[in-house]
Amino acid sequence: MISLIELAKAGTIEKTGAKPKLPIRIDGVSSATLDVYKIPLEYLYYNDRNGRIATGISQYNEELRPANDREDPAYNDFVASLLKKDNAPALKRTKKSIATAGQQVYGYVLDDGRIVDGNRRYTALRELCQETGQTTYFEAVVLPFSYNNSAERAKIKKLELAIQMGIEERQDYDPVDLAVDIYQTTSGSDPIMTLADYATGANMKLKKATEYYHGAFYMREFLKFIGTAPQNFQLIKENKIWALFLELSKSLAKNFDDDAESQVRKNQTMESYFGFILHQIHVGVTGNSARNHARDFMRCIVATENNEKFNDAVFDVVEDLADSLQESSIDTTADLMKGLTEENDLIIEFGDVYDTYLRDAKNGESVEKFINSVKKSVQEFQRIKNDGGLAGKLRFTDFSNAQLQELQTYMRDLNQVSKELFKQYGNEVH
Repeated sequence: MISLIELAKAGTIEKTGAKPKLPIRIDGVSSATLDVYKIPLEYLYYNDRNGRIATGISQYNEELRPANDREDPAYNDFVASLLKKDNAPALKRTKKSIATAGQQVYGYVLDDGRIVDGNRRYTALRELCQETGQTTYFEAVVLPFSYNNSAERAKIKKLELAIQMGIEERQDYDPVDLAVDIYQTTSGSDPIMTLADYATGANMKLKKATEYYHGAFYMREFLKFIGTAPQNFQLIKENKIWALFLELSKSLAKNFDDDAESQVRKNQTMESYFGFILHQIHVGVTGNSARNHARDFMRCIVATENNEKFNDAVFDVVEDLADSLQESSIDTTADLMKGLTEENDLIIEFGDVYDTYLRDAKNGESVEKFINSVKKSVQEFQRIKNDGGLAGKLRFTDFSNAQLQELQTYMRDLNQVSKELFKQYGNEVH
């Protein structure tokens, strides 16, 4: 492994003459002891611990090994393609600026060439080098730190947060990338820092950091539930369903305690909700609409006395759906959609149960809503009667005798139920 500091001592890389201004105080280094260097691109590589990059390469962890271009350019090539896909217009602007006026803002790299800050600038420079064939340098501060040292990892992360999310101008972070970054930074047997330290470094409220942490946890549980790698976060990004996990994080924390019995009910609710997520993906609901549906689920089912009944009602469907997906090979969105299409009947069955519980909950929110729902049902049957007993372009010749007899059975049941309800309502009149 290379050492940029040793290369600098040997005269292989040279200083620009600029002195960096650190955004925060870091023990062991200062603006006086650091310098900005002109570093050949071939010595550098993208930081796989960065939230954005970690999400993008998550499903390829076994195939991709972080390496600079001298060792193996495949890693940098792959990450560069991800960054370009993530925000091509921004990369184009950066590339044009550098081509016209040179690199104006230095980056930060570690002694082994890992880029801590400056991914887009490095990507632009790398493309310009490939296009022109000219020798190109990345101007950056070389930090005498390594991810192999736990104490230094915390310093690296604090600086990264200060640059990208805190004291310096905040960069837009995809919420999945942010959640993954919070989770991988603060979890495990040897976390880089505490959740509270992360929130402070990122200039973020601890409540939000906690919700994002648990959102990442539930993303991992969902990915395991469908039989894919628990770090395949790209699947979440592609389907635009992060908001569903954020709502789950908020609701479960609010509606369940820490005792053993409550935790059992919490896990049952989580799996039922995973069925809801799969239903939303299958019917194509994403973004703000999916978030609104999730809030309905939490308000009308999870937060009510009917939550356990709903869990029981969908238990078999959800288990069968999970078993089917886990037996498939789910790596991509295409794989997931294929698996859901093959289990369309289960998805429909889940949706029917969910719609029933949701409708009953909403109708029961007020007397007016309940009366209105009954009125709409009556109007629907009146419309069918006025249309000759059918709907749309249907004709009786379209039906088999068995189907007509089935309709007769439903009408008989409806007639019986309506008589009983008519009598019950009459008995309640004062």
